[in-house]
Amino acid sequence: MNSYFPPASALISSALRVALTVEEARALAFLLPLSEDYPHIANWFTHRVVPGLRCGTRRLLPVERDGELVGLGIAKNEAGERTICTVRVAPSHTGRGIGVRLFDGLLKWLDDDQPHLTVSAEKLPLFERIFDYYRFDFTSERAGVYLPNKVELGYNEPCKVGGSTAARAVAHP
Repeated sequence: MNSYFPPASALISSALRVALTVEEARALAFLLPLSEDYPHIANWFTHRVVPGLRCGTRRLLPVERDGELVGLGIAKNEAGERTICTVRVAPSHTGRGIGVRLFDGLLKWLDDDQPHLTVSAEKLPLFERIFDYYRFDFTSERAGVYLPNKVELGYNEPCKVGGSTAARAVAHP
């Protein structure tokens, strides 16, 4: 286990400060074991995602197989910001089209085929084909966003050019 990842008791304690619906609690329980590289995901989920779900600026898209949650996507659609926040697929269900289904559903809800998103450089191989399929543009590379010495890659980020927003393209990693 990563030394930067908080103990489960701290994550649960953070989540308990916000009353979660059954669907929200189930989503968080699914995310936690798949999110070692995002150490504060429980806090983010309870204090950012949940309020957004309740006011309609966030979307939780679960995928189930035989009553079991096997995939989950979260998107944000706020004034001037359309973002795919997270996409997770259970390791037992990778390679079965669940990721494409999640991306399709989130893109449709966002009504945007080029939303902002980031991915850990280490996880890029898991997403590269889908990013190519949707023609997402690599736009940035930042170290230490979630964990020290780990690189996060940005896609489809707008940049300000003379007061207007324009797409910025940089060389792919």
